Amino acid sequence: MAWTIAPCSTRAAGELAGALGISETTARVLVRRGLADPAAARAFLGAELPRHDPFLLGGVEAACAAIRATIAAGRSICVYGDYDVDGICATALAVLLLRELGADARWHLPSRFEEGYGLSVHALDRLADEGCGLVLTVDCGITAVEEVAAGRARGLEIVVTDHHRPGERLPDCPVVATRPSDYPFSELCGTGVVLKLGEALLGAHHPALARHLDLVALATIADVVPLVDENRALARAGLHALARTEKPGLKALMRLARVDPATLDEGGVGFRLAPRINAAGRLCRPEAALELLLADDAERAGQLAERLEELNRERQIVEDRILREAVAAIEEWPEPARRRRAYVVAGEHWHEGVIGIVASRLVERYHRPVVLIAAAEPFWKGSGRSIGAFDLHAALAACARHLERWGGHRAAAGLSIRPEHVERFTRDFAAHADSALTPADLEPRTVVDAVVRGRELTPRLCEELKQLRPFGLGNPAPTLLAAGCELTDATTTADGRHLRFRVRHDGVAAGTAIGFNLAPRCDWVRRPTRYDVVFRLEENHWNGTVAPQLVVRDVIETHPRYEELHRWLASQWRSGEEGRDQAAQAIFADLGLVERPDAWRSALESAAFRALLDEAEPLARAA
Repeated sequence: MAWTIAPCSTRAAGELAGALGISETTARVLVRRGLADPAAARAFLGAELPRHDPFLLGGVEAACAAIRATIAAGRSICVYGDYDVDGICATALAVLLLRELGADARWHLPSRFEEGYGLSVHALDRLADEGCGLVLTVDCGITAVEEVAAGRARGLEIVVTDHHRPGERLPDCPVVATRPSDYPFSELCGTGVVLKLGEALLGAHHPALARHLDLVALATIADVVPLVDENRALARAGLHALARTEKPGLKALMRLARVDPATLDEGGVGFRLAPRINAAGRLCRPEAALELLLADDAERAGQLAERLEELNRERQIVEDRILREAVAAIEEWPEPARRRRAYVVAGEHWHEGVIGIVASRLVERYHRPVVLIAAAEPFWKGSGRSIGAFDLHAALAACARHLERWGGHRAAAGLSIRPEHVERFTRDFAAHADSALTPADLEPRTVVDAVVRGRELTPRLCEELKQLRPFGLGNPAPTLLAAGCELTDATTTADGRHLRFRVRHDGVAAGTAIGFNLAPRCDWVRRPTRYDVVFRLEENHWNGTVAPQLVVRDVIETHPRYEELHRWLASQWRSGEEGRDQAAQAIFADLGLVERPDAWRSALESAAFRALLDEAEPLARAA
C-alpha cells in the first residue's frame, strides 16, 4: 500500500486553527481538503444546507405543471421506482409528498428478475389499461426514450426524475435531473432529486420535507454518492431525522438490525439498515421494503422487518458462496489473464441479485475494475464496480457493441448481454482497461490527512474530527500518521483475525490500537524497533468509559535514519515554506536518501518523509 500526503502550509493551518478554535491537527486536515478559508471551513463543519434553487433543475416547471394538472383532474399518479435502496426510498418519498398535495398516488416497483431495471413497455401498458393519468419515474427513466414514447402513445403523461447519466437523447417528456441542467450540484441521488421536486411543488420550508429527511439520508448514504455539498448536508440532517423517526417501519428495522438511534451514524445506515432494505429486491421482489417504509401500523411493520431480516441472512449465504467461487475462478486463470487491469467473471449458477455486492468485494481484494455476470433469461445480467481511476460507464460505452443494454455511472453500472458475446466482451473490456489504467492506478493508495504526535491523540481531537462526519465517498474519515512509534503488548483477538497493541510516541502513551485482519503481522510488530503507523482515530466505548483508539490501516518500519533526520531538520529550519523545501532538499542529498540530489522532491512526496517536514517546525520551536 502506498501512502501519500499533500503539502500543507503551516501558516494557513495555524491561522485556521486560531480562527475556528480548533487544534492544528484538525486544521491541517481541513487545509489539505481545500478548506483553508475560515468561512468555508466553518460552513463545512456546520454542514449548512446550501438551499440550491430547485427550479434550476431542467424540466422542473413543466413537471410541476403536469403533476398539478393531473391532481386537479382527479386522475391517479403512479410512482415508478427501482429495486435498490435509493429507488425504494425515492418511491416512498414521492408517494408521501404527492399525498401531501392531495394526489391519488400509487406505486410500481419492477422486479429485477422479470422486468429488469427501468421502465418497461409491458408495465406502462398495464398502467394505461388501469386508467393511470401520469407516471412519475424516480431513480430511472433518463435513457428510456423508446419506452416513454410507447407510454405516451397509450395516452399516459410521463415525468422522469433521475440522477443517472443521460444518453444521446432525452425522453420526450419533462425530465427532472441534475444533468444536463443549470443546477449547481450534479451528484444528488435519485431520492435527492425527488426531494428537490418536492421543494418546487410544496415550497422549500414545507414541514413534510424535513419530516422525510430520514428517507433522504438512507438513500444518499446507501447509494454511495459523494458526501459533499448538498449531499453532506442532507445526510447529516437526515441522520438526525432518522434517529428521531416516527415511521414504524424504520423503528422496527433499527431494532432488528441492533442499531441504537442514540449513536446512529453513516456506518449504521450503510452496513446495517441498507443491506436489509436491499435484500428484498436482490432475492425476490422489493415490495416488502417499500411497504415497510410506508407502513403506519407497528405490528405490520414488525412483520415486514422480520421478513427483511430473513432475506438478508439468505443474501449473506448466497453472497459468500459466489465470492468463494469467483475468487477460485480468478486464482485458476493463467498468469497473463491475472495481470489484466480489469476482470470479467461469469457464472452460470450465480444469483443475479447479489453479483453487484460480490463485484465490490472483488474490487477491494484485487484493486481493479470488476464485472460479474450471472446467467439469466433471455439475456445474462452483469454488474460492475470500479476504482477511482477508471470510468466504468465510459468503458461499457466502448464495449457497447457486445451489450444488449447497459447503464449506470463512473463507479457502478449494470448490463445485459447474450451469452455468446461474453467472451468478446471480456476481451475488449480488459483491453480497454489495459490502455486506460497504469500500474500505479492499481496500487492501493492511502491519503494521509495529517501527521500527529502521541500527546495530540486526545478525546478532544476525536470530538473535533467527528465534526467532519458523515464520512463516505468524497469525504472519507481522516487518516492520520504517527511516525517513529514504539509498539507494545502486541496480541491477537480471540478469533485470531485481528491485531491489538499499544502505541507510545515521544515517550507518551498514545492509546490502544486495533488492526483489522492484521493478525499475521503480530510477531513482526513485537520486534524492538520503531514503526510508522497510519490510522483513523475513533472513540472506543468500553465498560462505561470512552477513550481514543487507533484503527490501524497500515504499519511500516520507521526509516533507520529517522531520528537523525529529525535532529537535522530542527537545527536547519528556516522560516516559511521556501526554507522548508531548501532544508529538505539538502538533507535528502546529504544523507543519501535518494540516488540523486535533484530527485529529492519525489522522495518528499512519500508520506513518511513528508511527516518529518510536518513535524520539523514544532521541533524547531521546542529546541
